[in-house]
Amino acid sequence: MSAIRQILLIGHTHHDIGYTNSPRIVDGHHRRIVSEVLRLCAADPAPGPAQFRWTFEVARPVLKFLATADPGQVQRLRALAAGGRISVTGGYLNMTQLPSEAELGAAYDAVGILRAAGLPVRTEQHGDINGIAWSTVDAMRRAGLSRLVMALNPDHGRPPYEQPTGFWWEGPGGGRVFVWLSTHYGVGEEWGIVDGDVHAAERHIASYVQRLEARTDYPYDVAVVHAANDNRWPTPLFLDVVRHWNALPGRPPMRTATVDQALDLLEAQARRADVPVVRGEWADWWAHGHGSTAREVAVYREARSFARAAQSSLGLSVLAGRADPPLGHVLGYRRGPVRLRDEPEVIADLARVDEALLLFGEHTWGSWETYAKPHSTFSHSHWNAKASYAYEAYDLARDLAIEGMFRLAGNGPPDQPARTGVLVVNPTERDRTEPVEVELDGVRRGRLVARAPAFGLALLPTPEPPSRRAGRELAMGRYRAVVDPARGGVVSLVDVREDRELVSPSVPYGLGAIVCERIPAGCDHPMVVRSARDFHPDFPGPDFQRLVAYGGDEPEIAESAGHATVTWQVTPPDLPAATVALTLYRDVDVVDLDVHLVKPARWEPESIFVAFPFHVDEPRFLLETAGAVYAAGTEQLPDTSKDWYSVQHAVGVTNGRHGVLWGSFDAPLVQVGGFHTGRWARTLTVDGGAVNSWLMNNLHFTNFQASQDGTRRYRYRFAPASGEVTREQVRVFGRNLLEPLQARQWAGPVTTGGLGLRVDPADRVLAEVRPAGGGAVRVRLRNIGADEVVATVGWDGPRVTGGGPVTLGGHGVADVTLRRVGPVALGEEITG
Repeated sequence: MSAIRQILLIGHTHHDIGYTNSPRIVDGHHRRIVSEVLRLCAADPAPGPAQFRWTFEVARPVLKFLATADPGQVQRLRALAAGGRISVTGGYLNMTQLPSEAELGAAYDAVGILRAAGLPVRTEQHGDINGIAWSTVDAMRRAGLSRLVMALNPDHGRPPYEQPTGFWWEGPGGGRVFVWLSTHYGVGEEWGIVDGDVHAAERHIASYVQRLEARTDYPYDVAVVHAANDNRWPTPLFLDVVRHWNALPGRPPMRTATVDQALDLLEAQARRADVPVVRGEWADWWAHGHGSTAREVAVYREARSFARAAQSSLGLSVLAGRADPPLGHVLGYRRGPVRLRDEPEVIADLARVDEALLLFGEHTWGSWETYAKPHSTFSHSHWNAKASYAYEAYDLARDLAIEGMFRLAGNGPPDQPARTGVLVVNPTERDRTEPVEVELDGVRRGRLVARAPAFGLALLPTPEPPSRRAGRELAMGRYRAVVDPARGGVVSLVDVREDRELVSPSVPYGLGAIVCERIPAGCDHPMVVRSARDFHPDFPGPDFQRLVAYGGDEPEIAESAGHATVTWQVTPPDLPAATVALTLYRDVDVVDLDVHLVKPARWEPESIFVAFPFHVDEPRFLLETAGAVYAAGTEQLPDTSKDWYSVQHAVGVTNGRHGVLWGSFDAPLVQVGGFHTGRWARTLTVDGGAVNSWLMNNLHFTNFQASQDGTRRYRYRFAPASGEVTREQVRVFGRNLLEPLQARQWAGPVTTGGLGLRVDPADRVLAEVRPAGGGAVRVRLRNIGADEVVATVGWDGPRVTGGGPVTLGGHGVADVTLRRVGPVALGEEITG
C-alpha cells in the first residue's frame, strides 16, 4: 500500500471528431480551443496550485492552429509550454486499429512540425479506445515519444491491468515506452469536476484516493485525476475544485498539472518500483465496431490501396523525368487525366488523402444518439460527415493513382508506338506475379494473371470472355475443388501437389459459407431484456444461434486459359440471395473467393460471417497488425480481446508442418479457431484452423450504427504453405493485398519494364515511395524481420542523386532520399 501525497488534476478535452456534434462542426472548434487556452492562461498569470494548466490530448488541433497562427501566437504557445502551463502530445488523433503503418507513419511525421515550432513533445495520450497496435511502441520511439497515457473506456471490454497503473510496453523492435493505464477521462464530468461541483468532486476524489491507498499493487504516491470529457470547451471551473479541496484539513494537497508533469513523477516512481515489462498486441475490444459499417470500411481500405499506388507511381515519375502521357478531354470517371498536377499540387493532394484517411480511422464512429435515435436527421448527418472522409480519400487517391499510371506510361521515348492491352503497374520493390481484375470496354470485368517487374510496368493481352457451363467440380493448376450449395460452400479443396485437403471435414458447412448469428427466440440475456450496453464481459453470452446460408441451384463454371471460376448462390436467413465465387489459377498458387452480399437493414442484434474452416490441426494464428505480426492469444497484453481481432489484411494459420496464408481485401475483423462472439474469453481456445471473417454486426449501444444495409462485394485470397508459416510471409502477403498490382485497359504509347528504382535485398524489406517536393523522392524502408539488414536504394539511370546503403535494426524503419537533377516530371525545372 502507498500513501497518496499529492493529487494532480489534468485539464484537457477528450478529442472526438464528432459524437457531441457533427464532425463538420467539432473539427473546427477543436482548432479554436487552442486560442481559448491561450486566453485562459493569460487571464490567470499568478502561480499556484490552482493556476490554469492545460493538456492538448491530441496533436491535430495544435497543428491546425500553427498552420495559420501569426508569430506572436506561436511565441505565446512556446512560452506556455516552456513554463509548464501547457503540454502538447504527439498522437495525431485517438486512432482505432484500422490505420496501416503508412497512415500511422504520416501521423507521427507531423510531430516534427510541432518540434520545429519549438514545442516539446514527449508523450502520447490516447482516450476511449481499448487497444492500440503493437508497432505503435517502435513508431513512438522513432518520433521521440517515450510515454503513453491510455484512458480506456470501461464498456465492452477489460483493461490489461486494474486502472490506474503503470507498466513498460516493449515493441516488436525492442523499444520501450512507459504506459500509464489511466482511469477513464469521463470521470471529469461524472464526478462534477469540469463543472466546478466542488462537493460532488470532493466525495468522488476522496473515495478514489482511499481505493488507491488500499491497493497493494499501487506503488505510487500520486493520484492522477482527469478534468475532462467529450469535446469539453476549456473553462476554469475545475480550478474551484482545487481551491475547495485544499481548504479542507487532513487531505493530501491537490494541484493542476499537465500530462507531462504527471508522467515525469509517475515514470520516475515506476523505475524505482520495477513495474512489469510486457510485449504483444493491445487487441482492442471495441474493434467489433469496425463491423458496424462494412461498406464504408471497405471503401476506406480501397482508398488506402489507391493512395499507396498513387504515391509510388508519382514518386517514380519524379525520378524518371518529364512524362508526356496522352491527355483526355472529358473529366470522366473511366478516363485518363485532362491535365497533370504540378509538383506542389501533388504534394498537397497526397497530404489531403493522408488527412482524410486518418479522420476516418479516428475512433468517433457516430453521434451520441446514433444507436438510441437511428432515424434522426442528426444521426444521419453525423454518419454522412464521417463516411465522407472515406469517400473523399477514395475519390482523390484513385484520381492520383490514375494520373500516376498515365505518367509512367508516358515516360518512354517520344516516338514509341501505340499498343493495346491491359497495362499493369507494380508499385512495390519485388517482382510480382498475381491475379488482377480490370474493367474491359466499360461493360465487363476481366481477370488475368499479371507479371510485372519491381517498380515497373507490363502490358498484357486483353483477356477473352470465358466459356461457361454448369458444374460443381473444378480442377485447375494446383487445386481440385468441389462445391455443394446445399452445404453452403466449398466442401473439398485439395492441394494436388501435396495431396492435402484444405477444408476441414469436421464442420457441417463448406469454405466460403455465409453464417448468420442471431439472438434465439425467448433469450433473456441482459443485453436483450435490459440494455444493449450489457453486451459486456460482466454478462457472458448471449448464446447466439448460428444459421448457414444454403442454396439449391446448380453452380456455374467459367473457364479461360489461365483461370477458372465456380459461382453459386445461397440465401442467408431473411436476406436476399448472395453470390459466392471461387477462382483457381493455372500458374499461381493463390485462391480467390468473392462474396456479393445484398443486405437490407435489420434492427435486431445480428452478425454475418464468411467462414474459412481450414484443415490445420493444432494451429497457431499469426495476425497482421499495423507494422507487426503477433501470435493470437500468446503475444497479447493480458485481458485484451481474444473473441475478435481487427487485422490489417493477413492471417497465417500454421502448426509447424504446414499452414495457410489468408487475407481479406475489404473486411478487417476476424474470429480465429471458431466462433467466439459473446464468450468474453480471457484465453484463446481454438477448435481447428478456422478463420471466420466477421463482415458485419450491430452489437453496439452508443455511437455505432444500429443497423446497416448495402450491396457490396467482399474479396478474399488465400494460399497453402508448406512447412511453418512465418511472420515475414504474413507481412508480405498482407502488404500485397494492401498494395495490389494496378491494372487498366490501355490503348496508346507505352514503354514497359522496370523504371530504374532498385531496393536490395528486396526479399527482406518493404519499400514505400513518395514524392517529397523539390525534385526529391522519399523511400521509406521497413525491415520485416528481427535480424539487422543493410539495405541499398539505387537508381539505374541518369540525373538522380542520393540513395545508398542504410542499416535497419530488427523491425526497423529508415528513410532514404533520391533527388532528380534537371527537369522533373512534376512541375517546373528543378536543379540541385
